[in-house]
Amino acid sequence: MTGDFWLYTLSAIPQTLGAIVALTATFVIFKLDHIEERTKLEYDEIKDWVLTILFELGIHEISRLDDYALLEKLRKSIEKLDPNSDRFGLEDARFNQLYAMYEHVLISHKRKMDNYKNIYLYLQEKERVLSSLINVRRNALIRLRTSLFLTSAPIVLSLITLLVFPLLASCGPVIIAALVILSISAVAYTVLSVWDIAHRSLR
Repeated sequence: MTGDFWLYTLSAIPQTLGAIVALTATFVIFKLDHIEERTKLEYDEIKDWVLTILFELGIHEISRLDDYALLEKLRKSIEKLDPNSDRFGLEDARFNQLYAMYEHVLISHKRKMDNYKNIYLYLQEKERVLSSLINVRRNALIRLRTSLFLTSAPIVLSLITLLVFPLLASCGPVIIAALVILSISAVAYTVLSVWDIAHRSLR
């Protein structure tokens, strides 16, 4: 094969991988935007529940919490409730506030008021949802960074090889084979990452 063929192959690798990186980044950013919107909705509701149960917290303090810190506060709130005690062991005013909040949730979902004990189950579900959102976001960012790293390596190596190819012409087949293997590995990981991100459930 001629030197022109190797040069064409070397120039095609970064172009192809660059297009794949752009498409992957676009998809992941779109997914992250959706996750952020859902997380914000959950954050705003969970914040109200936490403020009601952990009344020692101030509104300004809880507003500064990130998603991870709020998740920990929610877990502490759930631990503070005793599902085996009447009214979760809370004083009347605090319980009535929780009851009114849960009643509002049921009305917004067009459901009738049920056993107040389900407030505890509802908060547990909120903890699972927020935890799931945080994990999905973390997974998406890790996979995006790894994909960018894996695809950047053959792109950079291909461009460097193009610059010094006249000096390495005799090793052309070996160099191209190595770059193709790296590229295929990067593409395979990227495709699997996109599939994984797309199929992770947002509870």
